[in-house]
Amino acid sequence: MRLNQRQIDVFNAIMVHKSVTAAAASLRTSQPTVSRELRDLEKQIGFDLFNRFGKRLTPTNQAQLLHAVVARSFVGMEEISRVATAIKGHNATHIRIACLPAYAEALLPDVVHRFLKTRPQVHLSVHSLEEVALRHDMTTQLFDVGLTEGSYDYDEAATERIDAGELLCVLPSGHHLTAKPAVDPHDFQGVSFVYFSQEDPYRRKVDEVFDVAGVARHYTVETTTATGVCSMVAAGVGISIVNPFTAAHYANRGVVLRKLSVRVPYHVNLWRPATGLRSAHADQFVRVLRQVTEEVKQRLKLLLAD
Repeated sequence: MRLNQRQIDVFNAIMVHKSVTAAAASLRTSQPTVSRELRDLEKQIGFDLFNRFGKRLTPTNQAQLLHAVVARSFVGMEEISRVATAIKGHNATHIRIACLPAYAEALLPDVVHRFLKTRPQVHLSVHSLEEVALRHDMTTQLFDVGLTEGSYDYDEAATERIDAGELLCVLPSGHHLTAKPAVDPHDFQGVSFVYFSQEDPYRRKVDEVFDVAGVARHYTVETTTATGVCSMVAAGVGISIVNPFTAAHYANRGVVLRKLSVRVPYHVNLWRPATGLRSAHADQFVRVLRQVTEEVKQRLKLLLAD
């Protein structure tokens, strides 16, 4: 099966505008034409994209899954257009950063703030994506910097690891385990636990720690982001183990940090295009990133020493 650009345009227009009439107007064609093209598309792919209630269309679950990929391709085309415009205007000082949501909230704000103090003319775009989508989008070569937890090999790209310390326990204020300077895997036995989704690269490493200790945790809720985990912990839902950036961000915000007695090193995997495609501004951005990472490590040492 191979879809053509027109079919993708029609599908995206209907998803964005939420009606065939509005989609037809955006595509500068007629409503009957778009309706026919939609029926042909559904026939080709073998499943319905919309439930029909009179003139109203409601996307199916399959349509939502498909559009998640289609939307990223349109973002990519818009990005190309913006870069072309910048080059035409001799203002191609634009750094595109792809990262996990945890980094967009708990790491990059400080990096961006410090970077822009010395390079205010540079425009930054931060795209936060979940690990699976992030891994796919970095292969498009549209980004100058990619930050992931997992390590992946790409052609025409270079990756390196930045030491960011280790995973840390996060506990609600007043939890009985906050009395301990370090939390042992056996302390988690039967305690309400907030966890990441199955796709998280560090979930497997944490699972190994508890498997070796023979500890069965009580999973209360599962969420897809480290910030979501810490918000649950702050609300008293349970305890958890998260990356050091998010842990530092939530310290003294209803969350208490403790070391895990079994050390699990944490690294940021930095992705860059091939050397010939790199920009000097992106090089400086990465230097600032390393500085902020080291400062977070030092701040956590002080927090955990209290």
